[in-house]
Amino acid sequence: MNFKKQIQDIDVLEKKIDYSFNDKSILIQSLTHTSFDNNKFSNMERLEFLGDRVLGLVISEAIFSKFNSFNEGDLSRYHNYLVQRSTCVIIAKKINLNNFIIFGKSEFSKDGLKDSILSNILESLIGAVFEDSNYETTKRMVLNLWNDLINDEFLDQNTLNPKSELQEITLSLKKDLPDYKTVSVDGKDHNPEFTVSLSVKGYKSILAKGKTKQDAEKNAATKMLKLIK
Repeated sequence: MNFKKQIQDIDVLEKKIDYSFNDKSILIQSLTHTSFDNNKFSNMERLEFLGDRVLGLVISEAIFSKFNSFNEGDLSRYHNYLVQRSTCVIIAKKINLNNFIIFGKSEFSKDGLKDSILSNILESLIGAVFEDSNYETTKRMVLNLWNDLINDEFLDQNTLNPKSELQEITLSLKKDLPDYKTVSVDGKDHNPEFTVSLSVKGYKSILAKGKTKQDAEKNAATKMLKLIK
């Protein structure tokens, strides 16, 4: 790993995210993985924590404003999709983030950097932009990067139907199909609340609620996907 070259090339990354840091040391900190043994630079984990929260807020605000027909469950599922690790990896690869990460040799393999590192460093980078500027500037950067994913054309059935995604995953893992059972129906006739249980072989059963049986099952599938992924 050519550390000096990494530092020299950070202006290329700044152009890719359309933001120039006032304090370059914050940018370097966000790109320095914990595997890199150099005490002169603190690691990126605190910035990752911050970036994760900022990303979640920006995406929540964006889809709340754009998709007026979405109910709470739809918003939650789409939000989870947009901030999950695999999506962050897509964004990280879009800006060739792997070319700028400072890491120890132990983290590199013939397949390149692990997806978890790409995702974590991207969140750290978002946290660094927020720390170096403000929320509105960070929001603009995030929306520029996620713009292609936050639109009607991108939505597909599986994005808002976690039951389909969960079924595909269980089949690929050669497990039995997910088992949904209605546990209770509470509330008044005009405003019921359904509680369902969901079981997948090899995982702990979970409970979820919803205004309809279908919504409760979708919410349960969303929870189970978080466990499996």
